[in-house]
Amino acid sequence: MNIVEEQKHPSYFRIAWQSALAAALCLGLPAGLLLWLILFQQFTHSTIIDQAVTYLQAHGLISIFVLAACSLMWSFLLGRISGYRSWWKIGIATALGIIVGWFSPLSNLDGVFADRFPIHTLYAVAMCGIVGGATICVGLAYGVLLRNLKAALTMAFTTSLVSILTLLLTIVLFDQFGIRVGGTVPLAMSKVTVTGLLASAITGGMVLGIGFACFVRQRFSSPD
Repeated sequence: MNIVEEQKHPSYFRIAWQSALAAALCLGLPAGLLLWLILFQQFTHSTIIDQAVTYLQAHGLISIFVLAACSLMWSFLLGRISGYRSWWKIGIATALGIIVGWFSPLSNLDGVFADRFPIHTLYAVAMCGIVGGATICVGLAYGVLLRNLKAALTMAFTTSLVSILTLLLTIVLFDQFGIRVGGTVPLAMSKVTVTGLLASAITGGMVLGIGFACFVRQRFSSPD
């Protein structure tokens, strides 16, 4: 059974922008769901939003499982973009990567370095650990899916590097405008975090989409 759609001349520009858009909608936005709702609270007083915020704050793990569920749509779209027919396998790999990344030591760097850095630096370290942990695990999971060690290491390294650099750039950019976590600007953490997660999803998704498409083409175009 052929599990890869034939793409004789894949357009990597198309793969890049479609992957970036899909990652933004299916990963970047859901990743900051609670903080988006908190920001919306400042503009509209809705009982539904208030209840959702209260519920998500009381059950922190729900946000992770919501992200994992939304990643199924990303996986479906990535399957269409890359030509990999068995999108559900991508879905399993993505969801597992996100969950494993969340429970990895990288997602607890704020606890490791607590009281060693000022608040804004500790925040940057913690966010880099969270984003890095998730992207590394997802990249490795995709490599396992393709049974390719080189693909696993390449996608884990490039995706995490680009995502972390984008996140740091976002934090620095906000800081230039006086919006710093731990500062005096109201809801600074929510503003910086949702923007950073969205930007990281765009650039990381673009790199991951291109990488996955390349290795899929390489894996199934080469003779066994």
